[in-house]
Amino acid sequence: MKTRQEAIDLLNEYITSESLKRHCYSVAYSMEEYAEKFKEDKDLWFITGLLHDFDYEKFPTIPEHVTEGVKILKEINCPEEIIEAIQGHADYTGIPRNTLMAKTLFAVDELSGFVIALAKVKQGFDMDSNSIKKALKKKGFASGVNRECIQKGIEELNVNQDEHFELVIQAQRKHAKELGF
Repeated sequence: MKTRQEAIDLLNEYITSESLKRHCYSVAYSMEEYAEKFKEDKDLWFITGLLHDFDYEKFPTIPEHVTEGVKILKEINCPEEIIEAIQGHADYTGIPRNTLMAKTLFAVDELSGFVIALAKVKQGFDMDSNSIKKALKKKGFASGVNRECIQKGIEELNVNQDEHFELVIQAQRKHAKELGF
C-alpha cells in the first residue's frame, strides 16, 4: 500500500455503505491534519485513517473486525506501521498503541464520527469545541459514539481537549464538500 489511490481502491472494494465510507474519510482527514501538525508523512497517516475500518462492513463483529482486515493488509504487503496502528485502534485487540500514529488514530476515530453526527444536525461545520462539549453531555445524541474512548484518546495523545476538538473540526470543515456537506 504505497499510494492514496491504492487505499481508496481497497476501501471501495470492501465498503459499499456511503456512511461507512464517510466515516473512513472523516478519520483520514483528521489523521492528515494531525500529520501536518506533527510534521509526519501526510499520505501515510491519511491511508491509515482511511483503512482503519475498511473491513467493518464484511466483518462487523468482534474480534473479526480488525483481525480479518489485518490478514488482508498483510497479504497485500501493507506497511507494518499502518497495520499496528489499525490493530491498536480497537481496544479489544490488546495491541498497545506505541506510536504517535497509533495514538492519533485512536484519538480521532470516535471524535471524527461524533463531529460528522453533529454536522448532520447543524447542516455543516459551523461549530467549535464548546459545541462538541455540549453535545457530548447529551447521552441520547450519537449514542453509538464511545465517549470514554474520546477522553482516553485525548489522554493517550496528551493533547489539550479544546485544541483536539478544534483540529478535528477544522479537518472536516476543509473537506466538507467531499464529506457530503
